[in-house]
Amino acid sequence: MSNRPVEPVQIPGEQASTTTELVQTVLLVCVKYGSDTETSRYLESLRRLHVQQTSLHVVVVDNTVGDVSAQTPTDNNVTLVRANENFGYFGGARHGLSIFLQEHPLPDWVIVSNVDLIIGDAEFLNKLAVLRARPRLGVVAPSIRSALTGKDQNPFMRSRPSALRMHVYKWMYRSWLALNAYELASATIHRVRSVVRKRTSAARLASNSGAPIYAPHGSFLIFSSEYFRAGGKLDFPCFLFGEEVYLAESLRQCSLEAVYEPSLQVIHQEHESTKLVKSRRLAASRTDREGSPVTSNPRWPRPVFDSRLGNETSTSPALKT
Repeated sequence: MSNRPVEPVQIPGEQASTTTELVQTVLLVCVKYGSDTETSRYLESLRRLHVQQTSLHVVVVDNTVGDVSAQTPTDNNVTLVRANENFGYFGGARHGLSIFLQEHPLPDWVIVSNVDLIIGDAEFLNKLAVLRARPRLGVVAPSIRSALTGKDQNPFMRSRPSALRMHVYKWMYRSWLALNAYELASATIHRVRSVVRKRTSAARLASNSGAPIYAPHGSFLIFSSEYFRAGGKLDFPCFLFGEEVYLAESLRQCSLEAVYEPSLQVIHQEHESTKLVKSRRLAASRTDREGSPVTSNPRWPRPVFDSRLGNETSTSPALKT
């Protein structure tokens, strides 16, 4: 894969949003590698959304390298970007956002997602509009229900992890076998829990609505425009995995919050792109050369997790403004 860096996101300085009190602008950037069937399903679910009060544009970033047979979407509000190299997840999202901002102002919301998802609620965008007035809002974490385990994958982390917890992750992710044993055990436990509990009660959903959390799940992230205006970026340098903690620390740097909003519901056809059982190559993407669960990129000397491993004075380059 080419080492050519992805261009940085540039926010147009003088362009103002064209929104009114009744209209919001939403950009959804989804990143795919292959997964043509899943992408078609995802786009079909987006077509069913009620958008009377929303200007929605979708950018599909195709990281597939080599000959591709996927058809170009015919929807007027859908743009296909062929990356011609695999930028990874956040790298692909940043590439798509940069291209969009060349011709459009920064929208009210930027959604970054995988393509192995389904939005079944036609009122999803109307519910999102209610959150526009919330102060200090950086990221909205919807309910992401795994079709594989039945688990709601949000909140990814409710509170900032302790140094001890991050040390446990560091050692666990050293081993490909331990990583897959953890993934399979976790999936089994959450499947059993979902059968026992069946459905989450409406009262429980209401009690969790709008609750601040530390880290949202990376498969479907809803960024407010305030995140980018406050200096937030999509500059996570890792190819795959670990973007949740990077984002959580970036939000702290920007003095913004991530909030969990279970009334926004997404179905995750989990691990269509990476599979539940990780290959050795994908497992290596979760660790750096010292076994820290972030990156194998040798240009990235200090992982984001280091601040939770007793080195609070070390600042990751990804969080520098």
